[in-house]
Amino acid sequence: MIVFKPRLWMALGVSAIALAGVTGCQPDGEAATKPADGSTSSASSTAGEGEGEGAKIVATAPNPSAGGESGEAGASNAYSGVDPASWLGLRLTHLSGFLLVAEKSFQADQVDEASILIEQGLLEVYDTHAAEISGQAKDLQPSYKAVISAIDGKKPKGEVERAFAQAFKTTREAQSKAGANQAEVVKGMLNIAAGLYSGVVHPNGNDPTEYQHAYGAALAALDASQQLSKVQGKNNEGKLAQLNQDVGALIALFPSVTLPKNPASTASVAAAASRAELSLSGIN
Repeated sequence: MIVFKPRLWMALGVSAIALAGVTGCQPDGEAATKPADGSTSSASSTAGEGEGEGAKIVATAPNPSAGGESGEAGASNAYSGVDPASWLGLRLTHLSGFLLVAEKSFQADQVDEASILIEQGLLEVYDTHAAEISGQAKDLQPSYKAVISAIDGKKPKGEVERAFAQAFKTTREAQSKAGANQAEVVKGMLNIAAGLYSGVVHPNGNDPTEYQHAYGAALAALDASQQLSKVQGKNNEGKLAQLNQDVGALIALFPSVTLPKNPASTASVAAAASRAELSLSGIN
């Protein structure tokens, strides 16, 4: 059975990426996320020797000392650039990105990938701050695990979709309770998406897992920007319209739920995220 260790990535600020170029994952995180044979792995990697085709990857807990704020699997710079009062809201939105990309995967009939993506989210975001998150939303983890159970149990499509809907509802309730500044959450998710994508495109081979995680973060950024528009109402309508347009342009750089043959360049993703972040100026 293949053991998949979730990527311990470091999300650089989008301005830093745009100006300084890409650096990929931190050395410790890079080593921690490769299969035993040293090759890169996507969420849908097939079975290893002796397992037969289609064996499910088992996600293992990240090394809490390998990177990220307080051992979180990456995103330390994104979190440090956000008001601490909004960290919980950002974590919840960060986690929801895995659910969003898993839903896209499920809709594309990549069922096993969908389950694994949710597991990765729980390991990389929830488990590293379980006490903090469960204290605010005790039903959150069970709702995500219910989706995994429905997928792994080969339940009918309608039942899986209902499990997704319940997980999204539980997430939204938790986000409301967290009381984060939505503009701060959008900024954080844009930084996470750009930072993750800096580990996707490499001369010696592109990283399909990092691509999916970055796509999920971008989807979560769009969801957060749409929630910000609802909160603001008639305030800043022009700026918010531009923000949603700019985040949509970022999403457009992810043409499929899995890594395309010719993925967008790191610079183009960093630039799109930076443009969207600039649109936040003056929106509180």
